[in-house]
Parts: sequence; structure tokens; C-alpha cells
Amino acid sequence: MPGQIEPQSVQVIDRTFAVMELVARRGVMSLKDIYSGLELSKATALRIANALVSNGYFERDEKGSYSLSFKSYEIGICAVRRVEYIPFIRETLDHLSGALDVIAQFSVREQDELLCLESFDLAHSNFSVYTRVGQRSQLYATSAGKAILSVSPDEDIRSFWNRMDIRSFTPKTITNLDDFLMDIHKTRQRGYALDQEETEAGLFCVGTPLVNARHKAIGAISLSFSRLDEAALQRVTSALLNQTQRLAYMLSYSIK
Repeated sequence: MPGQIEPQSVQVIDRTFAVMELVARRGVMSLKDIYSGLELSKATALRIANALVSNGYFERDEKGSYSLSFKSYEIGICAVRRVEYIPFIRETLDHLSGALDVIAQFSVREQDELLCLESFDLAHSNFSVYTRVGQRSQLYATSAGKAILSVSPDEDIRSFWNRMDIRSFTPKTITNLDDFLMDIHKTRQRGYALDQEETEAGLFCVGTPLVNARHKAIGAISLSFSRLDEAALQRVTSALLNQTQRLAYMLSYSIK
């Protein structure tokens, strides 16, 4: 009947995927290894392998062994790219907030402002900023904003600075371009940005960028807390860098 697939055709499809999955797990396989591993006849395995070579999904080397081609690889990458990355970020923020008793946030650059997309405050802190999803802040006065800007070249930062209305939120807000660029250079060297009461008195933050495979910042993860000494800074930045690197590795093919 029209629209129905014959059982024999379904069996061929099943066997084809079984061959692909086996070779994907093993890396490189001879024809004998394929038909022995799947208990297929030699003729069936050869027919399937040759069809996969003809369609570009397998490569055959000079010894007659088979391996996945880049075309197969591209299909896998397309599937991974469809994974929503926010749940992975939420898991990381939840872990950091709970383990360190801090506010953990993920923010992105929206034009020339910082937009908070996710915020975890398991310790129920009393800070007036950094606690609401959807809140906008200034890139130049926040650890997350500076972390995002640190991925950009200095000339882009100068252009950003020149079109902004730079103002102080506290006496510690950096409002001089040369001082700001010096702070950005330090951020690049150590891997994280600092906000030392630049947006609110008594609020200290560290932030690190989350970058994609092309080294473009898709956002930043930041942690906020009420005191900053050497021991606290080391503990918080170590955990932040470790978790961000882990997250970036997990998302390296899903964020382009």
C-alpha cells in the first residue's frame, strides 16, 4: 500500500544503522569485523558498507577498512547544536550558589548593556542588584560585563566607551578609559573580572566569560558576595574557573 514501508526495507535500515553505530564505537573496522560483530552475512555487510561509502557516510582506506566520514560527523554536530544550553548553565549556577553561599548569575550583552538571564541566590542575600532576572546593568561597572568585554579587542572597547554615558555608581566605579583598559588587561591575564564595590557598597563580584568555539563571548557567569579577602577570593575564583571551563567544554559544539 502507498505510504507503507516493506518489512524488508525496514530490516535494511535497521542493519545500516547498526553498522554505523558499531563503526562509530570502534573507530576503524575491517569488513570481517563488521559482519562478525553483527552476525551478518559477508555479502550483506559489504553491500551496506559500500552504500555508506557511496553516500559519503563512510570512508574506506587502502586496506579496505571502514571509518566514519566527516559527513557523519556533521550530522552529529547538527544534533548537538539543537541542545538548549540554558539548562546546563542553570545546573552550574545552582551548584556554585549552593556550594559557595553566593549569588550566581548568567548574563549576556544586549547591545551596550548587561542583561541577567538566570540568577540563583540559595543563601537569600540582601543585595539590591544582581538578584532579578531581566534586570539590566552597565557593562563597565560589573564583573560579568567586564568579563564579556575582555574577549573583545581594545579598539572595540574604546568604541564602546566613547558612545557610553560613563558615570559613577560608587566612589570605586572606574570612569577613566586608561584605568578601565588596565583593569581589562588584568582580567585577561587572570581569567576573571572583579567588581570591588563598583556598583554597590559592600558588594563584591567575580565574573568570567563563557565563550564559543570561535572565541566569541556568549555571556558571563558571575558570583556576588559580601566580603573579599585573599582566602575568599581564591576559593570563589577557583570554583568559578573550574565550573566555567567544564561548562565551556560541555557546550563547545552546541554554541557556535
